[in-house]
Amino acid sequence: MAFTLVRADAIYTVPFASPALELLGSISDLIRGLYQMFADRYPDIPVGAFRALSSNNLSEVGLQVSLLDGRLELSMRVDQMSVLATNLRSPQETMFGQDCALLMHAFMEKTTAATQAAVTLRIASWLNVNVGKDGVAKILARAATPQRAPFDPARIGAERMDHFLRLTFQNLTAGWQLLFAAEPAAIPNANLYLMRDYQFLPGGEFDTTEKRLGFLEMSSIAICEWLGIGTLAE
Repeated sequence: MAFTLVRADAIYTVPFASPALELLGSISDLIRGLYQMFADRYPDIPVGAFRALSSNNLSEVGLQVSLLDGRLELSMRVDQMSVLATNLRSPQETMFGQDCALLMHAFMEKTTAATQAAVTLRIASWLNVNVGKDGVAKILARAATPQRAPFDPARIGAERMDHFLRLTFQNLTAGWQLLFAAEPAAIPNANLYLMRDYQFLPGGEFDTTEKRLGFLEMSSIAICEWLGIGTLAE
C-alpha cells in the first residue's frame, strides 16, 4: 500500500518572549543579509521575493520572503517568526518549504537575540491512498472504533454509528504535545485528510527547528504505519 500527496498546508509560528527590537535597525542591511543567505543556497531566487514590512504597529515591522507564487511566505517580525505554506503540491515543494524555514530560522538566530515562547506547527495533508475511497473508509473505521464495549446504536434507535479519529499525545517532560485527526478528504483527487497540530514548549527537548522537523518526520511515519496506509510514493 502507498499514498501520494495531493496538497499540504502548514503554519509554523515561533513567538518571541520579548520583542526582537534588532529588526528596527537598518532595514536595507537586514534585507540584504536575508537575501544573501537564501541566494547562497538558491542562486536563482528572485530579488522581488524579498520585502520589508513597515507598519505603524510595532509588532508588524519586519521582513518577508514570498516564494512559489505566494504559496510559501516566510516572515520575521518584531513579535514572531512564521512560515505559511498553502497548497504545496509535491514532496519536492514540501522539502523546499522545510529548507526555507531552516534558512529563516538561521537568519533569526544570526540577527536577533530573541527568546522563543511556545512554538506551534500545524500541518494539513490531503492524500490519495491507493485503496480508494471505500478502502480509506475501512481504514478509518478500524482505527477509530473502540475495541472494547462499543456502544450499540440500536439502543437509541440509530440505524448506524460512525466514529471519528481524533487523538492527543503529550510528553510534558520532553515539552511537547500533538493533536492528530483523520477523516475522509473533501477535495478532488484525494481520499484521506490528515491534520497534525504540534506544540513545543520552551525549555523542551525539541528546542531547534531541525529537531522539530525531525520529530515531525518520525511521528508522521509512525502514524502512517499505525493507520496502515503505507509510505509516500515517489
